[in-house]
Amino acid sequence: MNRRILTFYYIISMLFLLFMLLFAAYRLKITIDDNREESQASLEALRIAALSIYLAEGDFDSGYFTSTMREKFRETERLLLLTIYSTGDGIHYLISSDQGYLVEAPTAQSARGWNGQPEYTARPVYENRLNLRFSPGIRQDLFIEGIFRDVDRDQLYPILREIFYILLVYLLIASVFLLFAATAGRSAEVLLPAMSGAQRTARSRRAQRPRRQVPAGAAVTAGAAGEGLPDQPGSALFSPATGLGWRQHLSQRLDSELERAAGADQDMSLLLISAGARDIGNLSRPILDFFPLRDLAFEYDSSTAAVILPDKDLDQALREAEEFRQKFPRGVCMGLSARNGRLVSSKRLLTEAGQSLRQAESAGGGIVAFRADPDKYRAAIASRAAGSGRSHRR
Repeated sequence: MNRRILTFYYIISMLFLLFMLLFAAYRLKITIDDNREESQASLEALRIAALSIYLAEGDFDSGYFTSTMREKFRETERLLLLTIYSTGDGIHYLISSDQGYLVEAPTAQSARGWNGQPEYTARPVYENRLNLRFSPGIRQDLFIEGIFRDVDRDQLYPILREIFYILLVYLLIASVFLLFAATAGRSAEVLLPAMSGAQRTARSRRAQRPRRQVPAGAAVTAGAAGEGLPDQPGSALFSPATGLGWRQHLSQRLDSELERAAGADQDMSLLLISAGARDIGNLSRPILDFFPLRDLAFEYDSSTAAVILPDKDLDQALREAEEFRQKFPRGVCMGLSARNGRLVSSKRLLTEAGQSLRQAESAGGGIVAFRADPDKYRAAIASRAAGSGRSHRR
């Protein structure tokens, strides 16, 4: 899959995760703020009810006060503790859902020298402590205090459900996106080579012209490989005997690769491989197994094959040729040449590779490479052009 698509997917996933966290925090904050406002109003209602009973009964210990406040405690949502205390007399009334909330509970009998608020073990993360003056117009030191839960479990479920639905939709969209990207990538990988092959076939068919018939075993010189060769039956690009490309297509394909390399400012090399006295059929299978691009391997003559190595300079081609030679029996000779920044024709490159091959054969085997100097080559071309100009003026 395209690396840009994966990078885009990772960035979107991180942004989505950040959005989910912010969304959950925002929804939770809204719920807590609403609950705290409601808790404040509930504590105020409890204060008014307790004050009315206290003024009627005159005592916090009356049975009516105790039973009424216990009932209101159960009816008030999220209320965990309720206390009425004074800074001088200590706690007058206390009711709690858990005895563990109260750390210190001063009473009237042990309140000498004590003042301030009682201490609780309320959990500050999700429990809120609220405080009001019990009777501002009567006693300034009397307070009513409550501990409320900020959020209930049943209030968390809608938030979690919303997050789950959003996450599910995102996963579905991401799955479709990744599946489409993977499918499109595979389709492109399959379609593009097929189209290129079809275009190459059409171009080769257009380039074919009637040729002079010569004996199949006729010798072909290195400088004229691919010229004056017999027509092959049908319009196939590959020899059914060897699996290599027909010899008459070598020059044209080499010219096309040279033009492509020059246009992209890339290098390319040409490798000639000879099996000596043996038939080329001994070379074809190892060549097709070793070199991946089948349409760049051609028959050169009855015992020699030509392999075009795109995007490879002479040093890279030498290493690849040496690796191939190590996997093949002795007696194989190879000749190499490369574009090396020059604007050369297929005939020139075939001549250089052919000369290198002959030197390797005269040495009894191995690999010989023709390394051209591009600066000297350009100077020679310029000098030749200048000489032609002077001859024309004469």
